[in-house]
Amino acid sequence: MSIEDTINKVLGVLQFYQFSLTDEKVLQELIYETLLAENIAIEREVPLPPYGIVDFMVEGVAFEVKIQGQKKAIYRQCRDYTLHDDVKALVLVTARAMGLPPEMNGKPAYVYSLTSGKTL
Repeated sequence: MSIEDTINKVLGVLQFYQFSLTDEKVLQELIYETLLAENIAIEREVPLPPYGIVDFMVEGVAFEVKIQGQKKAIYRQCRDYTLHDDVKALVLVTARAMGLPPEMNGKPAYVYSLTSGKTL
């Protein structure tokens, strides 16, 4: 399956759900349970040393969930994850109004808005 197919599969599921956006850890758990219920092979809290722990990985695509925080810090975190060899692409799943460049460290980067249900 291609990177785009993987991303479309995950976001295709998420677009049909409305999640509570008040607690980031609760949101992550709800997304995880939803994707598992849809038979998507998802890994949760995947270590990407030395860059930290990404919220989810699906077939080499890193998904980072953010509903609050400073944009610069979120950007740096996403950029750092794309430095890891296991990450083939990154999707920021957020309720924040922000963007990412189309590529970070030579890897595709996307923003999925939880409020509009669109990939930016």
